[in-house]
Amino acid sequence: MITRESLGLGTTYEAPAGELEKLIAGTFADVFELDRVGANDEFFDIGGDSLRGEVLSGLISEKAKRDFQISDLIEHTTPRRIAEFLSRKPNQPTDGVRRPPIFIVHGRLGYTLPKPEFRQAFAKGQELFVFELPGIRGGLSFDRTEDIAAAYVAKLVEHYPKGPVLIASFCVGALIALEMASQLAARDRPVAQLILLDPSLPKNRPENVKREIKKNTRMKGREPSTLWLSLQMLFHWAWTIARSLAGASSDDLAKFRNKLLLKEQRGRSKLPQLPESIDARAKLQFALSQYRLRRFEGPVDLLASPERDPDYPWLGLLPQMRVHRVFAKHEEVSGAAAARVIQSIVDGVLARPNPSTIAKYRPNPLGEQTV
Repeated sequence: MITRESLGLGTTYEAPAGELEKLIAGTFADVFELDRVGANDEFFDIGGDSLRGEVLSGLISEKAKRDFQISDLIEHTTPRRIAEFLSRKPNQPTDGVRRPPIFIVHGRLGYTLPKPEFRQAFAKGQELFVFELPGIRGGLSFDRTEDIAAAYVAKLVEHYPKGPVLIASFCVGALIALEMASQLAARDRPVAQLILLDPSLPKNRPENVKREIKKNTRMKGREPSTLWLSLQMLFHWAWTIARSLAGASSDDLAKFRNKLLLKEQRGRSKLPQLPESIDARAKLQFALSQYRLRRFEGPVDLLASPERDPDYPWLGLLPQMRVHRVFAKHEEVSGAAAARVIQSIVDGVLARPNPSTIAKYRPNPLGEQTV
C-alpha cells in the first residue's frame, strides 16, 4: 500500500462526499494501491495510463451499476467529476459553446485514452466522441470490420442525427473509419472530413512479410537472392488467396487470442483485475486482418510520422489526401501537436459555406488492396 502523501501531488486532499463519490474514490485507491484518494485527485497525476484506465472503468461500471467507458476518463478524471458525470441524466446538455463533435476511432487496443495535453489542446466547447470496441468489457463482440463499423455508425447517428460528420482515427483504426465512411455514404450522410493519425495496416501486409522473410533467412546464415524472395512472396500470395477462398478459420482467431492472453498476463500481473477483453480484441485483430480496403473520395488529412509510409496503400485509396508531417515518432500521435492540427483542420471544414456537402464517393472494394 502506497501513501497518497508520498506522491507529492499538487492538489490538497479533500475527502469524498456522498455515496457515489466515496465508491469511486475507493475504486481509484484499489486500482492504484493507495491508502486513500481525494475527491479532486487527477487520474493521470496519480500514475494513470491506458492499462489502469481499462481496469478502473470496468470496476466503476460494475460497482456503480452505470456505464463508464474507458474514454470517459478523457473528460472526467477525478472521483468528483466522474460522480457528477454518472449522476447526469441521459442526453443532459453541458454548459458552454458547442461545436460539431469529432468522432474518434481507436487503434488495436479497442479504445483510446490520449494524454491530458491532447484533450487540453482542443478549442473550448469541442466535443470528442471516442468509440469503444464492442465486447471489450463483456457482451456482444464482432469478428468482422463491417460489423464493428456498423455499431459505430449507429452510435454516431444516434448521438448526432444531423450536421457535418468529422471522423478521426488512430493507427489501424483507419480501416474501421474507411468502412464507416462507406456505410455513412449509403445512409446519404457523407463524411465531411476524415483525419487519419499515423495510419497503419495489420502486420501481414506484403512489405512486412518480405522483411520478415529476409530477416529469418539471414539469421540462418544465408543471403536471400532476388529470385528466391520472389518465389517466397508468390507462395505467400497463393497461400493468402487459398485461405481467403476457404473462409475464416477458428484456428486464426485462436492464434490472435493466445498471443493477446500472453501479453495481458505479463502486463497486468500487478493489477487487481483481468478484464474480459481478450476475445473482443482477438476478434478485432482478426477482423482487421481480413478486411478488404475501400476507396474514399472525400477530403482526407493524413498525419504521419517517419515510421510510417503515407503512400502505401493510402495514395491509391484516397485521391483527395493531404499529408502532414506532424510527429517525430509514432508515440506522439496522442499529444498536443496532433490535437492542434486536428482542430485547425476541423475549423477549416466548418468555415466552408456548407461543410456537409462534399463530393460523393464510391464505396467500391479494391481487390488488389486486400490486407
